[in-house]
Amino acid sequence: MKKLRHAVVGVLLVAGLEGCTVMNEAPAIISEYFALEHFSSKQEVLSKVKQALLLDGFQIRSADLEAGYISTSPKNWKLTPEQANCGANKGIDFLEDNYTKIEVAFNVVVDDKAVIVRSNIQGEYLPEEPAQDLTLNCVSRGVIEVEMVKKILM
Repeated sequence: MKKLRHAVVGVLLVAGLEGCTVMNEAPAIISEYFALEHFSSKQEVLSKVKQALLLDGFQIRSADLEAGYISTSPKNWKLTPEQANCGANKGIDFLEDNYTKIEVAFNVVVDDKAVIVRSNIQGEYLPEEPAQDLTLNCVSRGVIEVEMVKKILM
């Protein structure tokens, strides 16, 4: 197996998200992805992508191995405030509240030089009173993308 060089091709991460109020305003980041250079063939990496996603319990929704992408269906996942930002309600982070439901899906693109992972996070706040249900504007902090790339390439 070829030795992997851990050169970061691109990372769009912003720390210290602030300003999400009771109204759950959209966090400052629009999207993140994490890319890491690889030294295997595109097909070898795509095989590892499929294996890593399936071992983590994701269902592959669509894939085009010739074009080099794989997308998953959303999976229920309890994220922490260190992994994502979904805002807060009365000073309590939605991700720490038991009434919050989070689903995560991954899009993975592999070319001849890099593997790129992007997450899509959908959140809902479902308290006992249905009139207070909210769709949350959740944004990844990049942690889950980095973890997935490590599972793929390590």
